[in-house]
Amino acid sequence: MKNNFEKDGIILLNKAKGISSFGAINYLKKIIGAKKVGHTGTLDPMAEGLIMVLINNATKFSDELTKRDKEYYVEMELGYETDSYDLEGVVTRKFSGKIEISDEKIETVINGFLGKIEQIPPMYSAIKIDGKKLYDLARKGIEVDRKPRKVEIKNIREIKIERNEKVKISFLVEVSSGTYIRSLVRDIGEKLGVFATMTRLIRTRIGEFVIEDAIAISEVEKQLEEFEKNRKEKFENFEPFGYFAEIEYVLEYLGINVSNEKYEKLKNGMTVLTSHKKFENISKKFGKRIVVLVDQKYKIYVRDRRTQNRVFRGIVKVVKVTEDRIYLKRDKYFL
Repeated sequence: MKNNFEKDGIILLNKAKGISSFGAINYLKKIIGAKKVGHTGTLDPMAEGLIMVLINNATKFSDELTKRDKEYYVEMELGYETDSYDLEGVVTRKFSGKIEISDEKIETVINGFLGKIEQIPPMYSAIKIDGKKLYDLARKGIEVDRKPRKVEIKNIREIKIERNEKVKISFLVEVSSGTYIRSLVRDIGEKLGVFATMTRLIRTRIGEFVIEDAIAISEVEKQLEEFEKNRKEKFENFEPFGYFAEIEYVLEYLGINVSNEKYEKLKNGMTVLTSHKKFENISKKFGKRIVVLVDQKYKIYVRDRRTQNRVFRGIVKVVKVTEDRIYLKRDKYFL
């Protein structure tokens, strides 16, 4: 029987080392029969960890969900640098002397990157310059100037330093979206004056979602096989995921109630009016005043006429605000 998973939401996937993000995501799409899949940020093949896979119409929120902060576990070695800033590349610079830097100095340098910094993306990245991806140019041996990007290193903790034949360092780091950990490692090595290369990378968190709730492809396959053996319900109810969340619970917008009549108008593309009172009720619920502005988005709910249950029906956007009225229109995700 052909699988056909029709729900909209996210699956937290724990990507294994050695497989590309697109390979993992597309294989997941195939085995569960999703119509569409997307992501909120890929990982290099050598990297491991959390990928937020957007399923079906949740792909419409890729841009918004991509902006969330991320956390990584990082391992690096001092003494050399590669063209890709990680173990996948070719060594381009090597420190010839003995590395004699104290643990205190290493920790001071690493913590010195906390805050808002400028970072030059590595050549081996998917950024486009003049329509060409940097990693395509890098593979041809072409290096181009890259403009620095403003990113934020929000937290660094659990720094560990191991000294055997090589000096190895590990730490956990929380960063803003768009931060390249390979570039951070490279810059740490540059600041220490002995070069550095990233040797391992695990993404442990995206926003509020953590790797402990993620599932490996191999586990999805096992649970899918078990479900097929004992199938007693529709495949759409199959949720073999360490964490699957429908789109209603992923988006961080506030929710408002509308009447069934206004919902039908919104569904037909019409603009509807609502009062400030609805938003004052939200203010009371959260204990702070909600300021309604144009372009803000909200989840909307209607009452099911039969059960009287509150039902999520999509996303609306504020298109106009006056003294006594707020004008709403349906957004790109609407049921």
